Amino acid sequence: MRYRRGWIVLAVLAALAPLGIIAAGGAWGEWDIDGVRERAGFAPRGMAETGTAPESPFKDYTVPGLEGGFGRESLAAVITAFLGAGATALVAWGVARIAKHGRIS
Repeated sequence: MRYRRGWIVLAVLAALAPLGIIAAGGAWGEWDIDGVRERAGFAPRGMAETGTAPESPFKDYTVPGLEGGFGRESLAAVITAFLGAGATALVAWGVARIAKHGRIS
């Protein structure tokens, strides 16, 4: 398999996702408009107009039915890590395919 090493690295990183649950403070880049303004010194126009950041499909890395308890939240973090990485990989693959072939087929 051509990408075996990359898949192994991705799996290891996804498995490490639960470490964010025990980390102090919030996740980098997951700020509301006031947090962005405080760190960047300005609020991006889109956020300033709406007052919010885009919503995540898995808010706070939770999966319905897997709330409560470190083990369940850890499993939810791993699941959302794989879903996010998979969605990103799928979009990247699609963009690369369109760029290579110049069309969608």
